[in-house]
Amino acid sequence: MIYGKGRLDAKHAAETALLKGNLKVAELNLKNEKDARLGDAILATEAAKRQAALSTKIDELNTYAETLEDANRECLSGADVERLRDLWK
Repeated sequence: MIYGKGRLDAKHAAETALLKGNLKVAELNLKNEKDARLGDAILATEAAKRQAALSTKIDELNTYAETLEDANRECLSGADVERLRDLWK
């Protein structure tokens, strides 16, 4: 009976060590997943800001195009050129 208990204890110790190892791997994977999600959220926020800035710029250019003194001319007037330069700043 003593030999059986020793083998059983060794088996349980091996299983416990395996489970602890699996737990550490799972915790590391969870941490990596959280870090990746945080990074994705930061990138998405930056992309949204760039998209909003681009939309604003497009709206400004559309407004500019609608208010040109003579939209059918090939050359812009001096005031129109200055407004266009201001939009690109």
